[in-house]
Amino acid sequence: MKKNFKTIVTVIAVLFIVVLVVINRNSVKKQEGMADKMQLSFIVNGGEKIYYYDEASADYINFDTQMKRKNGDVFDKTYNGIEMAVILKDIGVNLSQNTDIHIVCADNYEIRLSADEIMEKGNIYLITKENGNKLAETDGPFMLVINNDEFSTRWAKNVVQVKVNEK
Repeated sequence: MKKNFKTIVTVIAVLFIVVLVVINRNSVKKQEGMADKMQLSFIVNGGEKIYYYDEASADYINFDTQMKRKNGDVFDKTYNGIEMAVILKDIGVNLSQNTDIHIVCADNYEIRLSADEIMEKGNIYLITKENGNKLAETDGPFMLVINNDEFSTRWAKNVVQVKVNEK
């Protein structure tokens, strides 16, 4: 009896894992397809909005910053991108102190941003080029750069989604 119970539990667990893998695979394929078209998914108050990233836009700028490591290494970098505040405004998000923003990466890593950080001019960008070149496949096509992050620890590669909750 105990042996049958263990077998049934094992089969159910394996089926559950298979279902999760299939669901995740389909989600990743959708996100990869969108990224190839320079599109990014924004989940705003539970509904999805698609942002069409336009490198020809006047808002797409070139800026210099420093990537800082905890070990003290500092690298001067030039990036091309659009400020996150501009993107959020373009899709109709009104930032306030109660706005909750999460950046989601391909590996499901999430970074929480405050409205104050985003509204700070020249602080947070969604970039597509580093030193004049498109981001490497391992880094992009979208990467989050936070200029005022002390050690660049909250910078995020492979951004696939932005979740916004306006409370």
